[in-house]
Amino acid sequence: MLFIKMTKNYDVVIIGAGPAGMSAGLYAARDGLKTVIISKDIGGTTNSILLLENWPGFSGTGAELMKKFYEQLKEYKIDFIMQDVEKIKKEKEGFCIETKKQKIYSKSVIIASGTKRRKLNVPGEKELTGKGVSYCVTCDAFFFKNKTVGVVGGSDCAAISALALSDLAKKVYVFYRGKKLRCEEITSKRLEKKENVEIVYEAVPLRIKGESKVEGLVVRQNEKEKEFNIDGVFIEIGAIALIEFIKDLDLELDKDGQIIVDSEMKTSVDGVFAAGDVTHSSLKQVVVAASQGAVAAKSASAWVKKS
Repeated sequence: MLFIKMTKNYDVVIIGAGPAGMSAGLYAARDGLKTVIISKDIGGTTNSILLLENWPGFSGTGAELMKKFYEQLKEYKIDFIMQDVEKIKKEKEGFCIETKKQKIYSKSVIIASGTKRRKLNVPGEKELTGKGVSYCVTCDAFFFKNKTVGVVGGSDCAAISALALSDLAKKVYVFYRGKKLRCEEITSKRLEKKENVEIVYEAVPLRIKGESKVEGLVVRQNEKEKEFNIDGVFIEIGAIALIEFIKDLDLELDKDGQIIVDSEMKTSVDGVFAAGDVTHSSLKQVVVAASQGAVAAKSASAWVKKS
């Protein structure tokens, strides 16, 4: 493999520039660590949050908050490498982190790589992605003005997406396999007040219909198939941890493929820490990710100074 840049050495490499990664970067830099953040973007999936109301002292979009994070980080001596990490290897005195263009050496690593959207894996989903099937309301809601759409999922993200769509679409269906939404109570009540929102409970998606565009969604409800005529489907059923690059580290994972950490954000490998949605924490929130990033940085700092 050809590396077009010189190798560099750091005290800590942070993988990911979402709330966990940037929070970790802030704390690491303030602790005097030579720090680099490696990420393909700034903000991660937080950028897709349409309305963030549970970050204390802030109300706005996720992208707006991430911009504030980044602007504050620029005040510190932190390097940014806008690339994907391909692999991490444990070495005698630290770690080697490889991208397509270079190798970076570090005494410690903080994995804050976040997640990617989970898919339904039903007929029609792959074929109609970009033709009415979407995983991003922020990106695609405008295309469904005065149309009928469906949101699959029952989480906070799904409910907030449905609320946003209700201001544009003629009709919004929320399809959820459970008997009660899993979102915050305040969001659930807002949905109930929307006259153009209908929640379809105990609905399991079977297939998405359409030739050149989405024309309908078939679900199983009460052991019967039922078809809904819709123009678009927004899939909000959770996410999968982005950890393909850690296979050489042999980190301990839970049954869902998330990195197991302790209260200090330590993983099963000395010198490797993790924070944010990539970990096995049950509450996936921006405020939680940021706090975990801070803890991970302090733990990494203690590790570097001890080593």
